[in-house]
Amino acid sequence: MSGYLRADRRINSALNLTILPSGRTVQVIGGTRLLVAITDAGESVIDECGGRSRCGSCHVVVRFGWRSLSKIRTKERERLTQLNGANMLSRLACQAMLGAHDVTVELMPH
Repeated sequence: MSGYLRADRRINSALNLTILPSGRTVQVIGGTRLLVAITDAGESVIDECGGRSRCGSCHVVVRFGWRSLSKIRTKERERLTQLNGANMLSRLACQAMLGAHDVTVELMPH
């Protein structure tokens, strides 16, 4: 996992995750996969490929706290370029790991 999270993002520290459009805010631990944090918060996210960056069904838009997430890897970037509606703030929840700072994401309708 070395190099996966940005150097200034500590894992195991608490942060607030806000999920739109519901506006639900939950406290989660840094190092948690974004998809796990969203589903643990009671939100519904489709994960058709089992977290392998193949389907894009867990596409979210990061509205705040982009730099607190892990870096985008090649497979994720490739999948995002193929998704309708994806933009520079898009991430796949199955690939993004939370860092140490608050994050707000918007779930995309599918």
